[in-house]
Amino acid sequence: MKRIVLILSCVVVVGGLGFGGFKLYQTFESMRAEMADLRRQVVDAKETAQRESSAANAASQAADQAAARAEVASGARQKAEELKQQADVDRAQAVSAAQQAAEQAKQAQDQMSQMRREREEELNRMQEALNRVVETHRTPNGMLIVLPNSTFRFDFDSAELSQKNKELLSRVAGILLVSKGYGLSVFGYTDDVGTEEYNQQLSERRAKAVQDYLIHAGIDESIVRVKGYGKTSPHVAGTSAAARGENRRVEIALTDSSIRYGSDIR
Repeated sequence: MKRIVLILSCVVVVGGLGFGGFKLYQTFESMRAEMADLRRQVVDAKETAQRESSAANAASQAADQAAARAEVASGARQKAEELKQQADVDRAQAVSAAQQAAEQAKQAQDQMSQMRREREEELNRMQEALNRVVETHRTPNGMLIVLPNSTFRFDFDSAELSQKNKELLSRVAGILLVSKGYGLSVFGYTDDVGTEEYNQQLSERRAKAVQDYLIHAGIDESIVRVKGYGKTSPHVAGTSAAARGENRRVEIALTDSSIRYGSDIR
């Protein structure tokens, strides 16, 4: 009987130990699962922290770049503003200079117009005085004094001035001496009788005789020049005595030099 009780006791003890071991195993497995889950959570937390750190670094870099761009943009805006201000100053100066130039041009134009009016009045007075002595015509450059053969005659094949010619030139010179700002050109012409060479030389000698007398009468020699045209520039066409008489002539071109009209003195 005692042996049976002992055996039963052993069975009970062994069964109790088996049940306790099973419970312990279950507890260990549960703890291991919890540890694995904790390790996964730690890994996930590390990965999340790394991602957030990378995002934070990227955000910081973006912020730095944005700040740098903002600084550049601010500098560019400041430079643009400075350039705009300088452009405004330059534009104002240009407008002022243009206004001054326009005003100066207007003043110069007004002054020139006044000079032309005064000079025109003076030339009109001179022409009026000359017309009392000789035939005078206005030209774009000044005026033309005509000394026709009928009133200013040379002897045949001669360039010597007659007393009548000298008196006429003295009166012309007296009128010219009271005015300034002009140049004189003396032109000699002949009729068609004789050779071209002969008439060319004759026209030059007669023009030179008139030049010399005007200088002798007081006209500045630096403003008087001569040219002979011979028979190449007849005043009228034809070979009649009347036509040839009109073609034998001397002309004095007065060119106004105080106001430039042009280069052609004829």
